[in-house]
Parts: sequence; structure tokens; C-alpha cells
Amino acid sequence: MPPTAPSDRLDADIVIAGAGAAGLSCAVQLGRTGVTRQLRVLLLDPREAYGRDRTWCFWDVVPHPFPDAVSHTWPTWRVATPAGTVERSWPGLAYRHLPADAFYEAALASIGADPAVELRLGTRVGTIEDVPGGVLVRTERGPVRARLALDGRPRRPRPEPAAGRDGRHARLLQHFHGEVVRTAGDAFDPGIATVMDFRVPQETGIHFVYVLPFDRRTALVEDTYFAGTPRPVEDYAAEIRSYLETRHGTSRFEVLHAETGAIPMDARPPSPRSGARIWNIGVRGGAARPSTGYAFLAIQRQAARIAERLAAWAEAPTRPPPGPPRVYSRRAAFLDRVFVSHLLRRPETAPDLFLRLFARVRPDALARFLFDGGSPLDDLRVMAALPALPLVAETIRVYGSRPPRSPRAGNAPSP
Repeated sequence: MPPTAPSDRLDADIVIAGAGAAGLSCAVQLGRTGVTRQLRVLLLDPREAYGRDRTWCFWDVVPHPFPDAVSHTWPTWRVATPAGTVERSWPGLAYRHLPADAFYEAALASIGADPAVELRLGTRVGTIEDVPGGVLVRTERGPVRARLALDGRPRRPRPEPAAGRDGRHARLLQHFHGEVVRTAGDAFDPGIATVMDFRVPQETGIHFVYVLPFDRRTALVEDTYFAGTPRPVEDYAAEIRSYLETRHGTSRFEVLHAETGAIPMDARPPSPRSGARIWNIGVRGGAARPSTGYAFLAIQRQAARIAERLAAWAEAPTRPPPGPPRVYSRRAAFLDRVFVSHLLRRPETAPDLFLRLFARVRPDALARFLFDGGSPLDDLRVMAALPALPLVAETIRVYGSRPPRSPRAGNAPSP
């Protein structure tokens, strides 16, 4: 490869395309590890301003830089199905709610204090290309040259689920619409988060409602599917209204806030890189857990690992950069592939499978498993809680007669 262009011909050393959760988290971590003391970072995003456009929730099993942005916690969580309901809690473990506006405020304050980081809003990225010694990012405002690109732009979800001939390319699409509602009278228990309520129609795929009460009259109520294609907002809203009437005995409420989204749940996650110097990050880089759709903590872990790798490279950035880190372990990728393939082929089993997990697995072990922060023992606890024969059959179907080999995430080296 020809030598890198002189630094004064570069617009930045690292360009981050997309300044959402992944892009901002990477910029924060690059500052925390000292990378920005040596390299300039440029973030590009088409939005003109930040607001509350989404919500992230998680069990607090992995440290992250934004604890002060958490707005609510629940010490108890619930899963409900027509066959039964389970409520769990665990000492020191809570389910946490982090609204996007609080996250953006914290992240922007961090990068705003770093003179080596520049954020350009209102800048849409077109293509990102490898060029000798770096990358060329084409934007509507002109080209940007850098040594390395981190690509966190949203990737349009594939519209239809698919199983593939052997299940190895199974994919689901999680799509949802949530509303923060304020009811006329008391309707919620503010100490319990309902993470899945399957007591809703299941004719169109895996379907559940998610309820996070902020007080007795205010809650985020989210209508969620693990199948099919996104629906008109009016359909989700009608199902939320029906659910509140049926399960919470209220038809009088006002909508304070609404958000809609879709998250890919691919059995084979996307590659962490799309070029020699182009790394994919966030959901684009496979941070959404294929079997659940949880992403925030994985994004934080991914950002921290990227910063660690680039810290050494920052000492001599004219060298080729290292390879990007894997988001999830090979062991987790194997389990996700089997689980997603089974859900796609047998969606009617989903309520029982999730009820078993929450009822039979120790809460701390399950929380670590859901975010891939667990140990092999945690995985064994999860597998022991699930019906063995169907999942063994699915493993054979996915992997054939060959011994299961944990898949590599693209060409990424081990973390």
C-alpha cells in the first residue's frame, strides 16, 4: 500500500459516520482512552438536532459511561403468557431505563469538552471507500478524507423474515411502536417492569407488549413483534389501546410521547468491517443481540474495545490499523443461530420458551446471558431450562451432521 497522505491533507484521522448511540459512544470512549490526544475525530450525522427519539433498557450487568442518564429502575420484572406469569428479582440487580435525550446530553457534553472531536450535524454520508492510506467519505457537502472510518449509519432492515435452506441464515425482524401514556386513574404498579406479556393475539407472529411504569398513572407501553414486516402506526396504537383496556382496565389516557423502530435479529450477524479501513459499529456492526434485540450494553462494550485497539495504533497511525473486535463471542453466536432458527420455524413456542427462561434460570445468570456477559455456566443454566429435544433437532438441522462449529463474525480477530 502506498504511504499515507500527509496529515495536513486529511480532514480527520478517524471519521465516524452516524452520530447516534454507537457513533457517540465510540467518540466518548476514544476520549476516555486517550486516543484523541493524538488523533482527530470527526462525527458526521444528517440530523439537525437531538431529541428523545428512542429508549434503551437493560439489566445493569455491564458498566457503561452513562449511569447518570438512567431515569428509572425496576427491582422486579415480569413475563406473562396465557399459561402463566412469572415475576423475578435479584439482590443488586435492576432493570434500567435510559431515554435517548438524557444519553445524548451526557455524550455531547463529554465530546464537547474534547477539542480533538468535531461533530458536524446536517451532513448526510453517501459512500465510504478505501483509498491508498485511508478512506474517502463522500457527503452531500463534499468529500472527507481520513485514515479510518467507523460506520454506524442505520442499515435498512430486510423486509421479510427468512429461514434459508438450512437455517444458517435465519433472520427475524423486531418491529415496535411505543407510547408513553398518562391514564386518568391509577393503572400501573411502578415497582414492576413487564418485559414480555404474550397475552395478546399471536396470529401474525411472535407478539408481546412491554410495559414500563414510571408511576401509577404513567408508563411506556410498547407493542412488539418478532416477525413479519413493520405495521402502520395506527395498528400498533390500536393494539396498545386494546391492551390497556383488557389488562389495565383503562380506556382514558393521553399519549405524552411516541417512538417507533425496527431491529434486525439475524442468526448470522453482519460483518464488523466492510473494507480494509472501514469498521461497522452499532447495529450495523452486529451489536443487536440476535435472539433478543437488546443492543445498548453491547454497543458500549464494542465502543470500549474499539478504543482499546485504536489506542496502540494511535502511537503510529501511518501503519495499517488493527482489525475490529468481535461484538459477541463465538459461543453466543452459536446459541443465537439455533434459537433464532427455532423461533422462525416454530413461532408458536415463543411464549413457553421465554416463560421457561425467566422462571427456571437464576435472574443474574439470565441477565448476563441476554447481554453476552455470562460464563459457560450461565449458558448451561439457560440450555437446561429449555426443552432439549426441539433445540437439539434444530441444532442438527442448522449444522447438519458436522460437529457444531462456532461461527466467526466476518473476518474479525478474537477480542
